[in-house]
Amino acid sequence: MSDFEKRVSSVQALVGAALPAEYLSFLRAGPPTYDRAVGVPLRGELWDVTYFFILSPGPEYRQLDATCRLVSDVLPPFALPIASDHAGNFFCLFLHGESKGQVAWWDHERELDDHHTEPVAASFEAFLSSIEEFKPNDA
Repeated sequence: MSDFEKRVSSVQALVGAALPAEYLSFLRAGPPTYDRAVGVPLRGELWDVTYFFILSPGPEYRQLDATCRLVSDVLPPFALPIASDHAGNFFCLFLHGESKGQVAWWDHERELDDHHTEPVAASFEAFLSSIEEFKPNDA
């Protein structure tokens, strides 16, 4: 078993569900690069996507498995953090249940048993497609 496969198995054990094939392909390829800061439509504005979590060389704070170990006990059940905004809130891909396949935004400033999220995209592919670069005059 490769190091990547071991790390994927670790993440799957932490979230209690298998990672979808399209997300595994994304992890293998690495996150997209952009010329400017990017965001997704949320709350009537463009909400920043500061970085994607990875399973490849890079800083510890961006590692998917390390992040899952830190936060899996406070995230909603079967929520996989896939990206972060500037404030340390997460965009999560739901891997099981009625929200399976959807991406939602999770605010870390909440009570421990509050699992409310805000829907962002109907699928991981729709999430990626909704990403836009901020224009120079955007605040």
